[in-house]
Amino acid sequence: MTYVNIRIPSRIGSLRYCGELLQQYLLKSNLASTVTLSTDYIEGRINIGVDDFILALVHNRKCDIAWMDTPLYYTQRIKNTYSRRARELCVKFYTTSKFNEEIAKELGFRVDGIIPRLINEELFNIDKFRYKQEYDIITIGNYDSVDRKNLRLQRDLLPKLGVKAVFISNIFLPKNTTIVQYRTGTVSEELKIELLAKSKFLLWTSFVEGFGMPVLEAMAVGTIPIYSDVPAHNEFAVGIPIKPVDHYIACGYGTRIHKWIIDPDSVEEAIKYALGLSKEEYQDLSAKCREKALQIYNTTTSKIPDLLKLDKSTKKEIVEEEESKIEILYHNI
Repeated sequence: MTYVNIRIPSRIGSLRYCGELLQQYLLKSNLASTVTLSTDYIEGRINIGVDDFILALVHNRKCDIAWMDTPLYYTQRIKNTYSRRARELCVKFYTTSKFNEEIAKELGFRVDGIIPRLINEELFNIDKFRYKQEYDIITIGNYDSVDRKNLRLQRDLLPKLGVKAVFISNIFLPKNTTIVQYRTGTVSEELKIELLAKSKFLLWTSFVEGFGMPVLEAMAVGTIPIYSDVPAHNEFAVGIPIKPVDHYIACGYGTRIHKWIIDPDSVEEAIKYALGLSKEEYQDLSAKCREKALQIYNTTTSKIPDLLKLDKSTKKEIVEEEESKIEILYHNI
């Protein structure tokens, strides 16, 4: 029997949701007999870390097998201070995108592979065109001090265009007859899927992502993303891209962060183009979205068993390679 603990950084937030999806999949697929979800490392289990790998480094949140991403960049201080710890944090390390793979390698991680994030398979069971398309736009995202999702841009732009929109977000929205809002954290999985199905387009204006799950979720339903053409979601996104106009390394979340600049005029142009698609053009692009999302999902599920492969030979190979550089401590499983 296989006993698994999914170590998450917090009991709330998107990484907890990622952990819950993995927990459900492992149990449903009979890949593990027991799967717990915890903020702690649990001895005697395979501890899979679902986390932000830069913050996991800083706070030393160890695991056996890491499946981590990050929207962050690192300061030189973080690299100098924690690059040694990167080799000690886990036995095997997987990330979710090529964008993250580069950052992880620069920080000193030995990257064993790329596994895209898991999404709810129920998304693929939706017949989008049986739903009345009540909204032109849906947007999903948590607003914070950095405004990484560019939600203020959307809040200012969408009322001017007069489009029917639904926000799943905690950002403050003035009263508007064409915009409906559901607060972040109050929407069930079933309602989220229903709202995606009832929307023609997802507007995704984030200036950087570790992965970008809402884009893949929208694609799985057949809701076409209007998306910022930036990492890491641009590695898989199918839809209508918005090209950034500039890029720099900014301050954010107590460290550094990539920031691709999204011009509001470009967003407006993309929305108008999207709403001008013919019925045939829309249905064709929607089908391509679903096809790509299913391809990504199948890639992920085919690789998830790798997250449970942690045997003595694997440990021995890593130890032999790294023992001349650092001392690595391993947990008995």
